Amino acid sequence: MGKLNKSSLFHRTVLITFLIFLLSFTFKSKANARNEKPYFTDIGQFNYAKFLMGENDFKVAAREFARLIENFPASPLIPEAQFRMAEAYFNSGSYQEAEVQFRLFISNFSSNPLVEEAAVKLIESQSRLKKDLPLAPVPEYYPERRPNLRAVQVMLFEGKTLAQVEQELKRLKDSGIDTIIVRAFHNSGDRYYPFASPKAKAGVYFKTTHAPVVDDSLSGIIHAARRQDLKVFAWMTTRYADYGIENEDELACRGYDISTRQGFKCKGLDLFNEKAVKRLEALYSDLAEYDIDGILFQDDLVLRHNEGFGTSMSALYKKETGRTINPESLYLRVGEKPSIHYTQLFWEWASWKNKRLLTVAQRLKEVVHKKRPETRFAINLMYESLTNPPFALAWLSQNLEEANKVGFDYYSIMAYHRQMGQELNKDSASIKGMIEKMVEEASRTIGEPHRVLIKLQTIDWKTGAPLSNAEVVDLIRDVKSVKDVSLAVVPYRGDFPFNELGFPNGVALLNRQ
Repeated sequence: MGKLNKSSLFHRTVLITFLIFLLSFTFKSKANARNEKPYFTDIGQFNYAKFLMGENDFKVAAREFARLIENFPASPLIPEAQFRMAEAYFNSGSYQEAEVQFRLFISNFSSNPLVEEAAVKLIESQSRLKKDLPLAPVPEYYPERRPNLRAVQVMLFEGKTLAQVEQELKRLKDSGIDTIIVRAFHNSGDRYYPFASPKAKAGVYFKTTHAPVVDDSLSGIIHAARRQDLKVFAWMTTRYADYGIENEDELACRGYDISTRQGFKCKGLDLFNEKAVKRLEALYSDLAEYDIDGILFQDDLVLRHNEGFGTSMSALYKKETGRTINPESLYLRVGEKPSIHYTQLFWEWASWKNKRLLTVAQRLKEVVHKKRPETRFAINLMYESLTNPPFALAWLSQNLEEANKVGFDYYSIMAYHRQMGQELNKDSASIKGMIEKMVEEASRTIGEPHRVLIKLQTIDWKTGAPLSNAEVVDLIRDVKSVKDVSLAVVPYRGDFPFNELGFPNGVALLNRQ
């Protein structure tokens, strides 16, 4: 009994530690975003869809005009959004959808000045639909298939020695797990690996001269994993990897306080600054000295809607676009007590920021591949990348479709059901339905379901309490029934029935709690 209590105490300590770690970025920033959501308005949504039209991304533009109609049913922009949606379908060559939408527009808004133009385009849609012949099939190209992952993301192991850790890894392997995603970084306040000999309060768990080394724990973990025939992904920070240079303002991210109209220093590195990016490249080059199978980019490869300013950004933006940028040109203030809307220029800038972040990721990939060409890369993406793409682009500078163009090996979707329910104020059945749609949409966007890595939470981020095995297992089974995607649970809990994750239908009896 004493042994059980000791284990339970350790589980609780691990969970609380992980909660503190998580709150340092994800929950805090997302909670702040929810509190500020009035910035996300019908005008902002309309300008985002118009921006996509200007980028000739017509199918996505049609989807975003439809999202405006769905999310802002009382908006005075609805008539034009309906017309522009039909126009977007027409420009994409989707003439059947265009015909339907032009008919709806004429029926719903018969007195609108755009009706005459809609009638002309309706006839043209019908004409092109009749002439539209099926295209000759294009030979399919089959790239090298990435294996499905059955993974566990590890914040801490329970073992106090590497020998005990290896026993944990053996249990994972015996349960059908093939990959461990292990923390290669250490933020101030995190709990150290129990077997480590800490030499710094923050830094990394591998040898490097470009950041403080907490301990070379990664070597021991990799050796133990290899003996158990497990793949190892290093889970590593990007923007927040400012270990040892936190006070160097030149390399720090810059933000803009919309209410006071003042700039401020924000957390992490300025990824528009070439010196900061080169330091990251050097750090990742040292990580590539290790016998790793892959790298998971931490969810800090983001920029909020008021982050990413400063002299380096301005110079790069001018160089690449030929234009200067003023923060006030991104936010439209309406009324005496102004509500804030995003301008069309904001969406251009947000899209440009997203491309910059992906460029940095690509540079880190290239540095690693010079030393270890077979290394796989996964990128963490918030659930909004699928459920609300304009929100993801505005608040986080994330865009799944753009990320897909870069060609990551895996797209790690943070489908944290409890977090989603709390933030969206939806019940478990609704969230389950959302996750099913996320799996479908991600598989369609990426094109290869096994490259979609669905991550499910095993604890409640708010309270640190472990979720019941039954709750998580039900989600695992549900995701498996939708598509044959890769799966991971986070964080690692020694008492979890990993066979449900590792094997097609589970093997051991589920310990329902």
